[in-house]
Amino acid sequence: MNVLTIPGLKELQKQTKGASEITVAILDGVVDTDHPCFNGADLTRLPTLVQHQATAGQMSTHGTHIASLIFAQPNSDIQGIAPQCRGLLVPVFADDNRKLSQLDLARAIEQAAENGAKVINISGGALTDMGEAEDWLIRAVEMCNERNILLVAAAGHDGCECLQVPAALPAVLAVGAVDARGHPLDFSNWGETYQSQGILAPGENILGAKPGGGTVQLSGTSFAAPIVAGVAALLLSLQVQRGETPNPHAVREAILKSALPCQYADSENEPKCLAGVLNISGAIKQLGTSKK
Repeated sequence: MNVLTIPGLKELQKQTKGASEITVAILDGVVDTDHPCFNGADLTRLPTLVQHQATAGQMSTHGTHIASLIFAQPNSDIQGIAPQCRGLLVPVFADDNRKLSQLDLARAIEQAAENGAKVINISGGALTDMGEAEDWLIRAVEMCNERNILLVAAAGHDGCECLQVPAALPAVLAVGAVDARGHPLDFSNWGETYQSQGILAPGENILGAKPGGGTVQLSGTSFAAPIVAGVAALLLSLQVQRGETPNPHAVREAILKSALPCQYADSENEPKCLAGVLNISGAIKQLGTSKK
């Protein structure tokens, strides 16, 4: 699936393809910035414990694909959602599958915030019983909330009524995944906290870049999250274009309040819909209304 086919996105991109004042941080695997789709993109890699260059490994593929969904430039094989926004690449997942601690994730969040991020995308997390997290991760998320920075995080792919952090922490925008028909995918988590702070976005066979050149289609809540992060960046860019102060809190609220019901008819499966499906045109209207 090409992300530009998502309803409402082309219309939003006619108004803005992103503002350079809006910085989006990608906390993920190493990104292959030599991929042709990034030619002309404003990307900065921050130094972290993950110091290797991009490889053909799983996490470099993960990170490169996710970054391309937001930052791929208009004249390439892949077209990103917010190609004119500034990108911060914060490698946290290594190709040797070294486990990411909540402390290191908290440090990466703080690093992104210190470098001007307005939106932070985290396509990963730790499965928990009740959405509990270690103190340093809680503090990092609270700091983002206090500074009006939007954290967008994948809901997880365990296929259960369960939660993962940071997606389940207060003020985070959790993202689950739907197929092309708008049905929640079987693997997409639907824990109770997500019912009020979770949104569904396309997450099946999403077309993106792979290290070394070329494209790949991948599925998961990991690939739904950057779609929402990219749309949030465009909505913030729209605020800049209007002469307003960009307000991530208002953008998060607009995305949640405008969500559409998903395509489940029976009440048994209703929790899998979270707060609903991403509604780009509705979010634009909601954002305009909340401004008044």
